[in-house]
This record gives sequence, C-alpha cells and structure tokens, in this order.
Amino acid sequence: LSSFAVLFVISLALTNVVGRELMPLMDSGTFLVNYEAQPDMDAPGVEKIAGQIEQSVKSSLKPGWLLSMSSVDGAEVGVKSFGADRVLQHGQITVNIIDRFHRNQSIYQIEESVREKIRRIPGLISSNVTEFGATPLSSIRSSVDMMITGPDPGELDQLADSVMNRLKYVRGLTGIERTWQGKSRRINLQINEAKARLYGLTPQDVAGQVAQAVGGTPGGKLRVTGEIPIPVWVRLEANQRSNNEDIAAIPIRTMDGSLIPLSSFASPKVVYEPTAETHEALLPTVDVLGYRGNISITQLSKNTEAALKGLTMPRGYSISDHGEIMQLNESFAALLKSFAIGVALLYLMLVIVFKSFRDPVAIMASLPLALIGASWAMLIANKHGCLPSFMGLILLMGIIVKNGILLVDFAKVAMEQGKSPRDAILEAVQLRTRPILMTAGAAAVGMIPIALEWAVGIERLSPLAVVAIGGLITGTFLTLLAVPVFHLMLEQSHRNRLEKKLAKQ
Repeated sequence: LSSFAVLFVISLALTNVVGRELMPLMDSGTFLVNYEAQPDMDAPGVEKIAGQIEQSVKSSLKPGWLLSMSSVDGAEVGVKSFGADRVLQHGQITVNIIDRFHRNQSIYQIEESVREKIRRIPGLISSNVTEFGATPLSSIRSSVDMMITGPDPGELDQLADSVMNRLKYVRGLTGIERTWQGKSRRINLQINEAKARLYGLTPQDVAGQVAQAVGGTPGGKLRVTGEIPIPVWVRLEANQRSNNEDIAAIPIRTMDGSLIPLSSFASPKVVYEPTAETHEALLPTVDVLGYRGNISITQLSKNTEAALKGLTMPRGYSISDHGEIMQLNESFAALLKSFAIGVALLYLMLVIVFKSFRDPVAIMASLPLALIGASWAMLIANKHGCLPSFMGLILLMGIIVKNGILLVDFAKVAMEQGKSPRDAILEAVQLRTRPILMTAGAAAVGMIPIALEWAVGIERLSPLAVVAIGGLITGTFLTLLAVPVFHLMLEQSHRNRLEKKLAKQ
C-alpha cells in the first residue's frame, strides 16, 4: 500500500511539472503576422511596410511551400476594419503553407525565422507571428493579456511601458504588444464661436467642413464593366493637410457662399493623445498582450508573475491577467466539480449493484492508479495537461473501474461457493488477467495513430491518446495488484470484526 501511495504522490506532483493549458498548439499550416507601424505613419508608409513583410515571409519559405498570402491594413472612421480597436497603422497578413507532412520544418520554426526578419524592418513598433488558432477561444486576444485599469490615460501609457519592459525577457513569450500607443500626433481645432457666428456658422458647421477636407467625402462610384463599383472619396492632398499652417489655410464656405480661410475664426493646435480608447467597467484601460511559444500556460503565468513582482501601482490603478490563464482556471474548476460528482454517482451505483458499501471501496481505490501512468506518459511525450487530456483521463478511469468490477465480482462469486477470500481473489486474477490485458492492449494500440499525430490537425486530440495509452499500460497492471490487495484487506478486516463481535457474545 505504501508503494502505491508513494507512486501516486509522485505522479500528482508531476502534473505541476507537466503544466496545464486549455488546448494544445496545432500546426495547421496557417499563421498570422500582426504588426503596428509608427502612430503618425500615413497609408502609403503602412503599405510599404506590408510589402516588406510579405517579402520577408516569402524569403523564409522554401520554393513550393507558399500556397496563398493575403494582407489587410489600416482602418478609417465609418469603414469596416479587420478587427476591433484597429487604427490606420495596424496590419495583418495571413499566410497559408503546405501541410507539415510535405515540409521538413515545423510551423513554429518558420514563424521564428519570419520574426527575426520582420523585426529588422524600420518603422515598426511591434510585430508578432502566431499560428492560426493560437488561442482556444476567439474572445481571448492572446495567451497573456495584462489589463491595466485607471482614470488617467497618460498614467496608463507610462504603466504600460513599464509592464512591457518587464515582460520583454520573459521565458516562453515570443512577442509582446500594446492595444494602443500614447503618443499619436493630433491636431485639435479651437474655434472662436463668436467670430464664427459673424459668418453665419456654428462650430458644428466648421468641424464638418474641415472633416470633409481632411478625412474625405463621398464623390460617387467608379463603375467598371463586370466589376463591383469602386467608392470614390474626395479630400485634400497630403501636403495640404499635414501641419497647422495647411489646416489653418483650409477654405471654409460661409452662409453667403464666400470662401474664407479657417484661421479667420479658428486656430489649430498640435496635441499628443492615445491612438485608441478602451474601457472596462467605465474606466480607461490599456492591455499589454503577450504571445506564447511551446510552453504551458501555467508555467508562462508563473514567469509573468515573477517578472511583474515588485511593480508598484499608483492608487486607483490595478493590473490583472485576462488572458488564457483566467479561462483555464474557470474551465478546470468546472471540470473538477463535474468529475467529483461523477465519482460520487459511480460509487453510489456500485453500492446498489454489489449491495455493499465495502466492496466498491476496493474498486474505487483503483482510480488514482490511472493518474500514475497518465502523468509519466505526458512527461515522456512532452505534452501539457489540457481539456483533451482531462477527457482522456475520464475515459481511462472508466476502463480501469471496469477491470476492478470484474475482479471483485468474480471473487465474490467464488466466496459464495465456499472459498476463502485469499483463494477467491487469486482465482479471479488468474481467470480475468488475459481478458483484461487484451482489452487494455486493444484500446492502447487503437490510440497510437492519434498519439503519434498521423493526421493534420490531430494535435488537438493527441494528449487524449497519450493519457489513455500511458494510463492503460500502467493502470491495468497496477489494478491487477492493487484491487486484489485492497479487496483482501477489506474482506479480512470485515471478518475479523465479525469474529470479535461473536466472541463478545
């Protein structure tokens, strides 16, 4: 018994070494390049950077590996963008390559090569390369999402810089970025309402005309035969709207139809503001996002906490991780609760079937034995604990319990025929060993293609097979040893109590 207990304790501690994640990484043959240029870069500059990134991606791939590549960058007010909180300087490139069976490099090696090249491109604030489906849920923006909350955007900007400096060298992170930058150059208009009224204009009228001149106004559609009509926007050229002097010279049409320069009743002022505004519970926020490599989420969370240890937050400001670790804790808590309910219901069912509270204890004692093989199998296969591996553990325990039921049931039948508990349990082991080994072996062999990932996308189910195979191999042999011992101990203890009770009478 002490040997079984020691093995279980060691295997339980091993789960912390293995680590946990929601879903394993998957080489789907598709990866994303997300990047952000300098806050004040114009559209041609962003397009130029996109072209350089595309060339870097192509040079990182061997001939014939690239299937397709699509790029999207920029966003404008009133125009659909490719994601929430995107601005003109954001871009994303989707790269599709051949499957992993037809190349000698994994997608993670290719991503690392692309990272090294694009980070040398001038004008980029951040650039991250991640495989498609890097997070298990679309609501999770990145593996690490440190949300800083507080009343002043200026203070949030400084705190975000401090957090990024600390996370820059965290082991397991392949890249970091911010949801917004704090030094975007803007031009604000200070309108003299009294002067504007002299020309029959309101501040809204002035702002509307300036917005049309700078941002553009619809000018119709260009129709080409056989093509979708192309919207045409009309606005001033870049050299007529880039600084205070150009803005001040914009002609404004008054109520009588005459044109006067904007400087007659308004003055432009250069200010530096955040590129975007994000809120949580009505308070301004900024998120520092981190992308992971091949490391468990629990270990990455520990590394992140260690890096941020000692960071002093001003009064009224807070920081919390809204990344994958939060969803992982919630999901595993729900799974453990469901598992506990399942074990309790299983025990009650065995009590009803065997008409005894004692016999099911020997059967249920085999459940922890399944964890021993599962933990060592994940360590050897370099897999992390995840939802599929937990499902494999549940599947494994069903098979292990079934083996225990067969042994105890055969032993009880033999004892009813007059045999001693020792002879009965030995006979049960002798009769049921071969069928139990055949069942476990067939199930384990059937799981080998999944465990070895012999299909594209099967990486997501590979931990389930690894847990099942490792648990079946060790759990089956240990069950043939542990269940007979537990059952014999309980039976002899019960008979000793009956003999003492009869002796007293």
